[in-house]
Amino acid sequence: MSNSLGRLLADVADGEIPQQALWPVLLSQSVKIFTLLLPISFFLGIVFAFGRLYKDHEISVMNACGMGYWQFYKSILLVILPVFILNAFTSVWLNSSVQRSAQSIVSNSKNIHEFNQVKAGQFNQSKSGAHVFFMESISEDKQVLHNVIISQSTEKTRALETAKSGRHKIDEITGDLFLVVGPGERTELELGKKNVKVIQFKQHGILIAKKVVSDSYRIREREKPPALLWRSTELKDKVELMWRISIPLVLIVLALLAVPLSYVAPRKGQFGKIGYALLVYIAYFNLMAFGRSQLEQGNIPLMLNFWWIHLIFIGLTIILLVKAGRGFVLHRRVLSR
Repeated sequence: MSNSLGRLLADVADGEIPQQALWPVLLSQSVKIFTLLLPISFFLGIVFAFGRLYKDHEISVMNACGMGYWQFYKSILLVILPVFILNAFTSVWLNSSVQRSAQSIVSNSKNIHEFNQVKAGQFNQSKSGAHVFFMESISEDKQVLHNVIISQSTEKTRALETAKSGRHKIDEITGDLFLVVGPGERTELELGKKNVKVIQFKQHGILIAKKVVSDSYRIREREKPPALLWRSTELKDKVELMWRISIPLVLIVLALLAVPLSYVAPRKGQFGKIGYALLVYIAYFNLMAFGRSQLEQGNIPLMLNFWWIHLIFIGLTIILLVKAGRGFVLHRRVLSR
């Protein structure tokens, strides 16, 4: 989150993101990060817990009483169900929703951002170059301009307006940015003619910038709701839906793997397997990222999905269980002398 905040502050300073959109964008980043960190958090939590049980020889006592991995997995199931539901909700629905809201706020704030750059006591030119503004002062919230002078130039006319006050307004239908001024006076001169027109007005709106609709404002895959992804025929949309569904499955696979991976020898500390756990997590998500890029490029058939990656780590779990001499489901075992 610190890195995300630093990048966003840099974008705000460069003018790429309006200041009003900072916190909504940061919220969307936090939900995205939370979705990816929940599996590793739960994974490390199981490794920590069972590492402590191994270190204090409590697992040995449980085994002596006939408890094995089957009983451990039943206990973990009680905890993993609500965590799985939360992870599925954030990955499939919530993340795309907040991403969509943040992008909408950024798009709607860009026009206001241009208006907020207007400074009092100096001449300010609009982005289109057709208007030059001067105002004596501006309110603290930068919403109201006082004693405004506006120069407007076209190919055929020159106009000069003076008004006591002005305020920006965004058209609810078109999204265009207007400067509404008044009461005031407008003087128009038509080039090549001697006629001068003077108009007294109570309120007048001047178009400052039209809302631009281009491909850059097109909703991106990560912002689309799951229903839209499901109906889409585009390859990237299908891969995005598969990715969202796979993240909660990673949580389950890592939870299954954490139990045999957390084994700690009697003379070693409870944190002995944390390094291995982190390496497993890094390898898992690197493979997920690699699989996603290959799916988007069409190098891997869609029918394989991300299942081949999950099966690799399920196989690793089975190997660790078999290596421990317990197999898939351990029967009750009573030690006797």
